[in-house]
Amino acid sequence: MGISFHFSLAMIIIVIKNVSCLDTDLITTLNGTCKKTCSKKTEIINYFEPQCLKAPLQTESRLLASGGATNPYNRSFDSLRFPTMGMLEDGAVKIMSEVQDGIRHLLQTENDYTLVYHGTGTTGMTGVLDNMIEPGDKILVGEMGYWATVAVNIAKRLGANVIQMETSHGSRFSLSEIEAALQKHRPTILYLINGESSTGVYQPLEGIGELCYKYDCISIIDVVATVGQQPIKMDENKIDVVYFNSQKGCGGIVGLAPVSFSPRAIRKVRRRQTLPKIYQTDITEQADAWYITMSAEQRNEAFLHSFSMSLLYSLREGLARIVEEGIENVWYRHADTHRYLQFRAEKLGLEPYVRNPEDRLIGTTVFWAPKGKDAVKIEHYMLEKFNIAISAGLFVDVGKVIRIGLFGNNANRVAATKVMDALEIALHATETNV
Repeated sequence: MGISFHFSLAMIIIVIKNVSCLDTDLITTLNGTCKKTCSKKTEIINYFEPQCLKAPLQTESRLLASGGATNPYNRSFDSLRFPTMGMLEDGAVKIMSEVQDGIRHLLQTENDYTLVYHGTGTTGMTGVLDNMIEPGDKILVGEMGYWATVAVNIAKRLGANVIQMETSHGSRFSLSEIEAALQKHRPTILYLINGESSTGVYQPLEGIGELCYKYDCISIIDVVATVGQQPIKMDENKIDVVYFNSQKGCGGIVGLAPVSFSPRAIRKVRRRQTLPKIYQTDITEQADAWYITMSAEQRNEAFLHSFSMSLLYSLREGLARIVEEGIENVWYRHADTHRYLQFRAEKLGLEPYVRNPEDRLIGTTVFWAPKGKDAVKIEHYMLEKFNIAISAGLFVDVGKVIRIGLFGNNANRVAATKVMDALEIALHATETNV
């Protein structure tokens, strides 16, 4: 038997030949050589030791204002140094419950089925779609930019009959347009994005739930770019399912995806004729693990998968920071930062990507790059000269737009001033010319 693995990028070559022995008694390492001693035969495996890992880890301090992850709240970041406890301990169960309460407060909901997936916002998207879609279900997807195309991709993989409702980039859907599409297609599910961060468009939620009740369909709303920045009012707006991530308005770090399912959505899950395709995000399994359908006394039977307690600490403290400030104050702070950013942009002569001010997303704003300027060069200039990360676009009009995200810990006039002062210099620099 001969097996060869070649990893050209890492410059590693491992060769094992004529290994017939699986009864390994001893493994020793000497001078970059791994020696395997077994009862029948001894083989030498040569490898190159990665010298880069002997050096200390090096990172850079940045003001993260690209519309992706933000700089976390201090409470959230500091919690990563807390001692790690076992996930089945009483203290861990208490923290899980506190996180659930914090998410309900953030969403303004009383949904029992409110919990956290281990993964990114896209994990949340995939998980909720998998739970709500059965093969053949018709889903109407409102497309205002990049993220809806991801939902379309996932829904098709799950066997859904996907109907795409499109509008021009930089604009949103009216209630009458949504109702007309619901009336025409009669979908099982309506999927909308509350804040399309690739284009900076805000889609109001008022009236959406009522329409879904009227046309007997489930509403799934992506609130990744709005939660913790402006009101969601999930129960008041009669929204069935939402998902988001831990690194934007929550002020935490990447790694968790909170979700919330209404009783109406859970009834649809219970009527399923087939199991969801993904075990880890199956809401019925997760409901046991989060002690919604099982008690904490049954924790050894409710266990689903390992969980990062450090990530849970970070989310808990981000939510606690919002409660400490007061959620209405947090919404005001984001709105105030948005107004100030728009004011500074107007002084610089920047043209908003979204023409109607009422349709602009509060946390993530997109402007057209001025004539004669290269947005990618502006992005690089800001990073190299000022350690400020902005974006030259995300899939939509890349290189033609300037995308700025100020939310969570960075939603304040101090951060906005730093960004706009640096941007003003970048716009006057010859290095950013086309």
